[in-house]
Amino acid sequence: MNKPIQPSSSGKHKMLILFVLSLYIFGCSEAPIPESENINQASTLIFKPGDTLELKRGDFLVRPNLNILPGTSLINGGKNYGHAAIVVKGFRHWHPDSLLAGTIIIESIAKDVPAGFQVREIKALVSNRMESFDNHNFDNRYKGHRYRLRLPLSESTIDSIIHFAQAQKGKLSSWNASKFIPKDPKLNNSPSNLMENETWYCSLLVWQSVFNVTGLDIDHSGGYMAYPNDLINSRYFDSLPDGEGRLRF
Repeated sequence: MNKPIQPSSSGKHKMLILFVLSLYIFGCSEAPIPESENINQASTLIFKPGDTLELKRGDFLVRPNLNILPGTSLINGGKNYGHAAIVVKGFRHWHPDSLLAGTIIIESIAKDVPAGFQVREIKALVSNRMESFDNHNFDNRYKGHRYRLRLPLSESTIDSIIHFAQAQKGKLSSWNASKFIPKDPKLNNSPSNLMENETWYCSLLVWQSVFNVTGLDIDHSGGYMAYPNDLINSRYFDSLPDGEGRLRF
């Protein structure tokens, strides 16, 4: 019988490093940040049970990512890479689950689904045995850390943002997708510019859809990646009165 192979000292050392790193990552994931470094609290509405919630066409649904990701701005309560989506059809209800179940969004998802569903239109909350038709990206696990973001935009501008996002259906989801900034800003919404991005991740689809139509850079950090945290922190969501631009529920 062959003797079992004993791991080398260098192999043990590598395993120890990986173990320590994993402890660090998961240990830091829920570390709170000072309120002074957080979003503009005065411009953020907080949902209270019994209040009526409304999602409108053109709103953005976002939940924050971990603060340890390189280049991200900071938000309390983030998990993993967060998520972001654009509201295509709104709804109004006092219960968050019913609100989400009645809302249709468009999103890029990092899941092992066919290409036709990696950028998809779907209810914001729906159960299905097939992952392509299942969506729990904003369910009750994220209670108190979901954000509805809203910009003061005309209906025609909202339509253009949604149409841009819808034109990306059939394209793939990829974590290393990058922003596209046209050389000529006047051509932001031209058909030729739609071909520049062949891959997406969730918050990039939101960012690029807004940027291509309005020219607004809603990335708070202005870095290579447009993280969900960066969308939540953007000053552009401070512009509506009474905190209507940013609601946490």
